[in-house]
Amino acid sequence: MQKTIQILFPVILCMLFSCKKDRQSAPATIPPITSGSNTLYSDSIFFVQASDNNVKSLLSSKGKFSSLPDGLSFNENTGEINVNSSETGLRYKVTFTPNDGGAPQTSTIIISGINYQDKIYNLSQGDSIAVPIYNANPKLTLPGTDGSNLFDQNGGCKKAGIDVNNRDGIINLALSVRNQGIDTGATQQVKLAYRLNDASKNSLNGLEVKIYFYRTANEIPQYLLDLLTARKMQMLGAVASQTNQQSNVVTLSSIAFNVKRPVKARPPCIIVVSR
Repeated sequence: MQKTIQILFPVILCMLFSCKKDRQSAPATIPPITSGSNTLYSDSIFFVQASDNNVKSLLSSKGKFSSLPDGLSFNENTGEINVNSSETGLRYKVTFTPNDGGAPQTSTIIISGINYQDKIYNLSQGDSIAVPIYNANPKLTLPGTDGSNLFDQNGGCKKAGIDVNNRDGIINLALSVRNQGIDTGATQQVKLAYRLNDASKNSLNGLEVKIYFYRTANEIPQYLLDLLTARKMQMLGAVASQTNQQSNVVTLSSIAFNVKRPVKARPPCIIVVSR
């Protein structure tokens, strides 16, 4: 088994770092979080609320808590999570390392909300909209499709020329790029404030949004390609961690996940090319 991993590990790294050859990223398969997959907290999905919303760990042992990706607000000694102060719409891998030298414990949690896929969108191929991803799972249907949701509440995106549908949160990338009046550059980074008709009870939520746009994929700077790769590795690792909890299987993506430092998950890396 160890020999197989040693052989395949360089292969998986080559696949992950091949952005220049294949700059269209396909979404990773996201398994649902199932009951019993969490050993550190009372639940696996937490929602922002109008009042303070802190979640305590189930553990009483002494140790240190850590999480990936960056964005979860928590006490590293107690594991208590401040849900309202955390980046929402993301899947986190939380690890508890006991002081007594025992084996670390890992759980996967989601802070409910929306996100947009880190991806290169090609307008010439009809890839002209960015659809919100609910609870870190592209297969989930956004709740409140009856018109009870509200996106861009304060008009911050509209002022920046980012065209967001107020009912479903879909970003019209083609129109957003045209609104900038130039063919290469980036929009202003702004807060997309929104409310969802789910267990958050329409509490105010939000995420930072910024759109990069270029004429061709060859004009995309290397630092953005590196960011896409790093985000992809972290997402694969979070999925692998969850899969391991449910099946006790060691995967190459979990290995790749552990060799990288935390990467900021916001704003989503939305890159648009004209052709």
